[in-house]
Amino acid sequence: MAEGRALRDGIQAAFISGYRHLEIEGDNMVIIQAIQGHTQVSWQLRTIVMEVKAILAKCAQVKIQHIYRKANMAADWLSKFGHSVLVNSPLTECAITEFRTIIHEDWVERTLVRRGI
Repeated sequence: MAEGRALRDGIQAAFISGYRHLEIEGDNMVIIQAIQGHTQVSWQLRTIVMEVKAILAKCAQVKIQHIYRKANMAADWLSKFGHSVLVNSPLTECAITEFRTIIHEDWVERTLVRRGI
């Protein structure tokens, strides 16, 4: 449920911000396959999947695919970082540098050892 809500909220934020060409990668295969129409989900997730599909239907171009969790280090880092700082805390140069490194490693599909903050 949490991953479905996070996906819905992220897509909605992107749409509201004016993005109409989306490339979505997720490590929850059930949710990705449900959005692609390849599988049915429980009633708890069905509403979220329908909301995601409704937003995506308004976009000009959408690519959605499953990726393995090990290739999703940036999302993992952001989640842990977001839970470790106070609201409106400025990013340190060290955190920015670490995040840039992780983005690059994800982009070249290099697996990193998971790190905690």
